[in-house]
Amino acid sequence: MIDTLAKVFGLKDMGKLAYFLGLQVEYKSNGDIFVNHAEYVKDFIHKAGMDDSKPCSKPCKPNNQVLNTEGILLLDPTQYQSLVRALQYLTFTRPDIAFAVNTVCKYMNSPTYVHFGMVKRILQFLQRTLNCGLTHASGTSMTMNVFSDSNWAADLNTRRSIAGYVVYLGTILSLGNPRSELLFQGATEAEYQALAHTVADIA
Repeated sequence: MIDTLAKVFGLKDMGKLAYFLGLQVEYKSNGDIFVNHAEYVKDFIHKAGMDDSKPCSKPCKPNNQVLNTEGILLLDPTQYQSLVRALQYLTFTRPDIAFAVNTVCKYMNSPTYVHFGMVKRILQFLQRTLNCGLTHASGTSMTMNVFSDSNWAADLNTRRSIAGYVVYLGTILSLGNPRSELLFQGATEAEYQALAHTVADIA
């Protein structure tokens, strides 16, 4: 395949992928492939000046939402925005922080010191779980399993429903967070709408 492509494009075979755009790839003897962002995480934790911060066991508190206006506005939101964008990229191999990252994304326009504290907690969790990642197991059946859920009127700032879904194709994981733009009369209606969003996205 590579020889065929090389006849058309200027390329060469550099062997198995080991590192690309912060993504580290490790090939196991049983055929499994392990991917993570350990060096990438170390780099932006250092840029945030949190090398010596105390690690924590969870990326967010149980009731993670706060108001958009809670706390004093950051004088310069640049660092907050940069860290959140880096965390968004990290969710490709760390779906365990996806919910917490989605929450801090909501405050990108006018972040406060309270919101920045939420970002720091995610970084503290990453310090504790630096070498975690995703394993793509060899020989796994490529059966698709999809799960969706909705929390009716749960957004503190808009009182809209919060929906989400997870898709497994074998061991390959995809996450989505289609927050509803509509107000629903009840939880059942919100659940059906979340299911409709999920089906539309994977169709």
